[in-house]
Amino acid sequence: MHEIAQGFWYAGHFLLVLAIFVTLYMFYLSTKETHKTERHLIMIALLAIFIDILSELSLSAGITTTALYFLSIAGEFIGALIILLVLFKVRRGKIEIEFKPLPPNNRVEASITPGLLLLKADETNGQLVCRFSKGRQSLIISRKNEDYWRALGCEAPVIWLSKVENVRNVINPRNLEYLAHITVQLMNGKGEKFVFIDGLEYLIIENSFDRVFRLLTTLKDYALLHNTMVMVEFEPETLSKKELALLLREFPIFKKET
Repeated sequence: MHEIAQGFWYAGHFLLVLAIFVTLYMFYLSTKETHKTERHLIMIALLAIFIDILSELSLSAGITTTALYFLSIAGEFIGALIILLVLFKVRRGKIEIEFKPLPPNNRVEASITPGLLLLKADETNGQLVCRFSKGRQSLIISRKNEDYWRALGCEAPVIWLSKVENVRNVINPRNLEYLAHITVQLMNGKGEKFVFIDGLEYLIIENSFDRVFRLLTTLKDYALLHNTMVMVEFEPETLSKKELALLLREFPIFKKET
């Protein structure tokens, strides 16, 4: 009976370690092109846990040596320690935006048009964005940091497009899936919503035009469904003729009031 119980313990322990290894490997794949420091740490953790798995298999097969016991314990300890460190580092750089309900009888300064509209780059765009964001649930995704927008008087949450790590409310420009997730999270709220995105050229350089174009079409569809206006700033001279033609065919240009 003791041997059977011990066998079940080894099997359960092995399956648990294997599950941690697979989960960690999936997390490693999901951080492709982002969180480079964390990826290196995860590789070390994967190696440590892999050594632990091999040691467990050897021990369960009846090969019992002091070295195997040491490798098993060391693999688990090092792997667990690195996992905690990685989680701490990722937590420090996470998005911490909370879309709070607006007060009743909240006044807006400009009416919106649901969908995605292009906005030609201009020095006065900041003031326009502040006017549209006032009085409604809004989000600014920008190459300019939060201090810039606060200086203009914008109160909307700001996500900074940057490769800087371990900074609050920063999204790596290559993590388009997470950027879409955060944006759709706002759109799912009640009432009118407004989203402003600049740095289109930066996103294209870091990814590709095709990937960014697919992102914009997805946001457009969600915006139409959820009463949201997405405004994307662009500079026509930085795009090829084909790229510009595709954008203009899919998205209208926002015309400022004169």
